[in-house]
Amino acid sequence: MWDLNRAERKALGAALVLVGVSVATRTFLAPGAGRVEGLGEIDPATDLEGIEGEVVAALTREQRAQTPLADGEQIDVNRAPADELRRLPGVGPSLAEALIEERERAPFRGAADLERVGGVGEVTARRLAPYLRFEPAAPRSRPAPVAAASTGCPPGNARIDLNRADREQLESLSGIGPALATRITEDRSANGPFEIPEAITRVRGIGARSFARFRERVCASAP
Repeated sequence: MWDLNRAERKALGAALVLVGVSVATRTFLAPGAGRVEGLGEIDPATDLEGIEGEVVAALTREQRAQTPLADGEQIDVNRAPADELRRLPGVGPSLAEALIEERERAPFRGAADLERVGGVGEVTARRLAPYLRFEPAAPRSRPAPVAAASTGCPPGNARIDLNRADREQLESLSGIGPALATRITEDRSANGPFEIPEAITRVRGIGARSFARFRERVCASAP
């Protein structure tokens, strides 16, 4: 029998629920794509791949959150994602999100600044101090302007430009729903334009198999 802690049991339980939904969806939709009134075209393979990808991503993040800090390891509180912040002693999901929300207002310059976060007092800030470093927050980059005619998307090109497309255009791609379309635009705003179409796989939930489904329909204008 596996020796799982409470957080790992919760993550496994959530994964089993999603897998159950996946199996039920596969049974309902098999053998091929179909149309459900009000939902439009449904591609079972694409939908299930997305569910499975979410399960793997959730388990990976939870596993990372439960990984203890190594001797002398420190977390950059101004840059670390939530799963990294949760590796700090006594920091759970709610506090990790609160830290991220507060640093968006103003970066932390030292342990004392943590007391701006609700629930963090002087004792907690002092306890966390040895595990933290305070590098300046990375400036949010914006996509560089791109010319209508570029080497990535030639004139007269009918493909969807991943660096200029809005959410509605992105949702027209196979396997891209509202959630993934939003992630693509958010990633573009945070990390800059995609240098090549394959770079879309840096977006969580889009892997090589997903990208292969719409590869021929997209291009990426030069940054």
